Amino acid sequence: MSQTFNINLLDEAELELLRHVTDPLADETITAIISSGYEAKINEVFMTLVSNDSFDSSTFSHFDDALAAPLNLYFKKSSVLPDWADCDLINQGEKTFSQYGPEIFMLLNVSALPMCYTCAKGAHVLFRTGRLLEHNNDIDPLARRLMETAQMIMNVLSEGGLAAGGKGIVTIQKVRLIHASIRYYLKHSKTGWDESTYGEPINQEDLAGTLMSFGPVILNGLLKLGTPMSETQKNAYMHCWKVVGFLMGIDEKLLPDTYEQGFELANKILKHQAKPSEEGTALTQSCINFINYILPGNAFDKVPVFLMDYFLSSFTASSSIDLQNCIGVKSDENLKDKIVLSISRIISKDLGQLEKSRLVQQIIKPFNNLLLKSIIHHYNYGKSVHFFIPPSLQSNWGISNEWINHLETPSIGKNRLVWQKQK
Repeated sequence: MSQTFNINLLDEAELELLRHVTDPLADETITAIISSGYEAKINEVFMTLVSNDSFDSSTFSHFDDALAAPLNLYFKKSSVLPDWADCDLINQGEKTFSQYGPEIFMLLNVSALPMCYTCAKGAHVLFRTGRLLEHNNDIDPLARRLMETAQMIMNVLSEGGLAAGGKGIVTIQKVRLIHASIRYYLKHSKTGWDESTYGEPINQEDLAGTLMSFGPVILNGLLKLGTPMSETQKNAYMHCWKVVGFLMGIDEKLLPDTYEQGFELANKILKHQAKPSEEGTALTQSCINFINYILPGNAFDKVPVFLMDYFLSSFTASSSIDLQNCIGVKSDENLKDKIVLSISRIISKDLGQLEKSRLVQQIIKPFNNLLLKSIIHHYNYGKSVHFFIPPSLQSNWGISNEWINHLETPSIGKNRLVWQKQK
């Protein structure tokens, strides 16, 4: 039986206690590997994880028994679905993703991730690891981290992702070990980790907050776009993320059943954690830079900030915290005017007189379409690890996962400029 979700039990004192709780199963696995003298093998372990989409007793057989044993035990224990998982609800949630996947990926970048960055202590972990920052103007490390997040969502919400042995479950198992490794190395770094200030790295509250950004925050964004969704659709989508939360090692008391419960939990966490921070602002700016980098031309350069401001507004109102100010994305009428001027060249409509929500609905389709295609192209062209979209979803979304050279210039030295089109 699922533990009954009770928002009233999650007061500030309880949330503060949860900042000192992590993921014992994953943490004990990493600690066992390192304390057994196999720290030098960690990279090799993760290379094995990256190169496998399924696991059995032979996956780690090339390692010594003392190294393979804790890994085999971890993958066995962490693969078990909760007894309350409802296959019918999961299937309905997958159908919602199949129907609105492009919008969900757009909202990941302009709503879900920015919401995470408003929580200053959680942003500090991401900033310390450098996983979501540009490095010397090199966008690729940031792009890889964002691709990992997008691929996780793709794997867990695609058909069969949360079935026994599904690609989504395997992805979650890998993510838990990555989190445990980050915790271990942050706490054992030369500079150490200030637990009294930040709590444990990637703790239960931070994990729950991130889960809410993928669940009710995304759903709120879809609703703000005018997406028709029944209560059953919303709660089926939430059920998928409740199962994900369980598999991620999140305490069941932090796993809401409904959209309304999730919205309320998101607000409780924001009230406890959201505040302005240099780290959150830097992470948000990196996300904006990435979007503008991969989109061709500059017609949409002002759109990411405009959309972040718009989608954060619901939670700014409900939490009574200026979330836009927390990460430096406040827009104004001048920004709207610049967007109207730029986008009007693409959309032959009088946009200047539209109120904000109608303007968003007008610009979202061309922006969303171009963003998804640009993400696919950037992640897949010339990269060793590709962003994979199942063929059925490619068809549903009217995109292609493959690109072919359409026109090539003569080579200059060893460089050749290529214009590509999708197959």
